[in-house]
Amino acid sequence: MTAARPRTARPGTASVAPRGAARPRPPRARSAVVATLVVVTAALAFTGTGARAQAIRPWIPPSADSLQRWASEAKVLFQANRGDSIGGENLAAYERVGLMGRRLVRSLGKSGLLQAHAVGALIDSLGLDVDVRVDPRFPEFVLLMVRNPWRLTARAVGFIYWYLGDDLRMQGAMYHGGHRPAMRVWWNGFQDQPYSLGIIDHERDTRGRMRLTLFRLSATAKAWSLVQHPDEGPDLAGGGEAAWVDINADDRPELVAWVRAENDTLFEACASCPTIIHEHTYTEGREGMRLHDLRLLPSPYSTFTLFVRQLADGNRAAAARLLRDPSRVDEAVAAGWGLRRRAKAWKLEYTEEERWPRWLAFLHHGPRGDQRYIVHFELKEGRWIISDWRTPRAPSIPVIRADSGATPGKGKSTGARPPVPASPKARARGGAP
Repeated sequence: MTAARPRTARPGTASVAPRGAARPRPPRARSAVVATLVVVTAALAFTGTGARAQAIRPWIPPSADSLQRWASEAKVLFQANRGDSIGGENLAAYERVGLMGRRLVRSLGKSGLLQAHAVGALIDSLGLDVDVRVDPRFPEFVLLMVRNPWRLTARAVGFIYWYLGDDLRMQGAMYHGGHRPAMRVWWNGFQDQPYSLGIIDHERDTRGRMRLTLFRLSATAKAWSLVQHPDEGPDLAGGGEAAWVDINADDRPELVAWVRAENDTLFEACASCPTIIHEHTYTEGREGMRLHDLRLLPSPYSTFTLFVRQLADGNRAAAARLLRDPSRVDEAVAAGWGLRRRAKAWKLEYTEEERWPRWLAFLHHGPRGDQRYIVHFELKEGRWIISDWRTPRAPSIPVIRADSGATPGKGKSTGARPPVPASPKARARGGAP
């Protein structure tokens, strides 16, 4: 059951008020800190505003001495933490930073929360590691993501701040990485939980796996309920990018993620080469975000892997539809492109020097030995097809005699790429590939 969309002022973020929060003393900030905040505030004045613009005004943070003392205590606690968890005594450092954040956010006042990014800049300047996110559509909700600066593998804690009357409340939750968080708030129409808050974060390793956490605010605006835990929500393993996108313009965003997928077992690729990417679209239901669509992002590389896979499956008709000249499917079959002789029979060695290349260079471990190909692609009627492939000319490689006195690594490189044959269009013009 959904409720009519309220016209009253919207409440702010999550639950339990912090313990032991000191009252701010009269402003006595040091000049360097004040100068930093004035610059940050001035910069915010030129950023895009939300649906209900808040006035941008100079902000002087409360009691710089107290903030510096709290920051020093938090840094000592972070360095003393053991393990990656936030349990037990490890939580104290995160709570200290969360209370600092609450004090600073409260000093902005209800009408100044759109400037909360300045809070993150100030806390970072004190030697801590945080991110602050505000949804311009609902600036009443503020997220402070706190990480351990001395332990990159440690869990993070995200604090949500929101006003209930004159009380600035806060509620924390654990995140696996807490890196590059993206927050979005929206009215969902559920009578008992009218607002949803979704957070995407990345782990801090080389893969950067993404995770989703979804909360809903109680009807009394006293607390957030955890609807989807990162380990129970959408499968975004593999790393990539994700964004909140209102695809159908109903003011309730969808989650769209572009996730790097594992290569087909017949292929391997160089570290800097294009990858196979899956596009996931999730929509919100009563139980949380659910998969709406999953597709392979079209690209020259995904087209070629599909072509080889269809040959391996004996589906010549489908493979031929991926060629500009369908008759060339017989040439590919004769060269053993579809044989399952070994894993990683194809290696993507390098590509056109463009961010989205239109020709790819492959090494094929075929039945007649290794053979290299330069494969060209074109877009036809909205889909990628193979326009041509050719065998590159073998490069002339200088031979260094063992008694020549040459020092390996100081002569000309013997690993030069073979010349790339011209594409059909370039050959018609008499130009280069």
